[in-house]
Amino acid sequence: MKVLFLSQGRNVEDHPGWEWSLKKLKEEDFIEDYLNIPWQGYGETHGWNAFYQHVVDIVKMGKFDVVYFHYFHRPDVPSPEKCIKTLQMLSPRPIVVTSAGDPFSCDWMMPDYPRNFKIASRFADITFSTQMGKAADKMVSWGARRVVYTPNSMCPVRFKSYSISPSLHKFDFDVVMLGSHNGARPNPFSRHYWCGQKRNRLVRALDQHFGRRFGLFGHRWNGLVSWQGSADFNTQQATMQRGRILVGGNPYSSCDYYSSNRVFFEISSGIPTVELRVNRLDKVLRDGDQVYFADDISGVIAKVEELLQKDPVELYAKAAKAAAEMSEKHTQYNRMKFKLETVKRFVANGGNLDVDFPFFLPEVDLKDEMKYAVRCR
Repeated sequence: MKVLFLSQGRNVEDHPGWEWSLKKLKEEDFIEDYLNIPWQGYGETHGWNAFYQHVVDIVKMGKFDVVYFHYFHRPDVPSPEKCIKTLQMLSPRPIVVTSAGDPFSCDWMMPDYPRNFKIASRFADITFSTQMGKAADKMVSWGARRVVYTPNSMCPVRFKSYSISPSLHKFDFDVVMLGSHNGARPNPFSRHYWCGQKRNRLVRALDQHFGRRFGLFGHRWNGLVSWQGSADFNTQQATMQRGRILVGGNPYSSCDYYSSNRVFFEISSGIPTVELRVNRLDKVLRDGDQVYFADDISGVIAKVEELLQKDPVELYAKAAKAAAEMSEKHTQYNRMKFKLETVKRFVANGGNLDVDFPFFLPEVDLKDEMKYAVRCR
């Protein structure tokens, strides 16, 4: 299998984990070869028509088996429809896949899915999505043929798993949270606005309850005693490790399974992590073990207080085990391998999905879970 990966970014270095993962898959002979073209950088440098023509020419010349339009979200780019249709008329014909990573609205509320992603998913053979439920139903309604759940993940180049010794580690706070303030103007039709308001309520509740025992990192939290300024993305695990307990910012989607990539960084940091519950995410991350889910803001505070009273040796040993499991099963390498394995099985099965999900917990009934994790027209 030869893979043309059209990565979201201007340079390969923007997403080093994807490049590392493809290189590793080639070294393991899982794929024959790959080419990584950051589509934003190529289009801005050479023009968008030249980009699409280059994709077609590269596939013709290199006989690529898979063309992957990665997170094709940018709204000001010309439609990929002609390019994808041209690819699908080639002989041999490559399999075209695309993916969505952000929590776009699953209903009529804004922000809607970007036009170019809608077009790409309508013509792609497979769409990989980090949220399912009503979001996947929406994709099928605009014409997406096959939608397959694929969680967000951890970059294996910039992040790793840690084991924290509570007797030796220096904690600055009882609780730490990373997340910026939603400073958007009130918009009753925006799902992101209302989710941002919920995050604001969560932060203020934590600030009021824990005071200076709470370390808050992000942008625009002026006036809160807990605010410590922003945290650099690449070093955020060190920031997370300043707290005895981590609290995740509430997700901007309530659709099945959704989480941002940050939850995997959090758990990998070796710090016990409390998150607001998302439907079916406990099929991927074990509640009370890898992560601690709470139903509401008061539940978050209660869970944090409960964890602070636990035997620290036992608590951080469990957190270290959970961190190691993130590196084992929840990196970009794992996700890329899953997507390409799904393509291989799709081809072998005569153009019908035959998905083997490696990231669900061992106790999950995969046969039953399939109806939530896959949507087809």
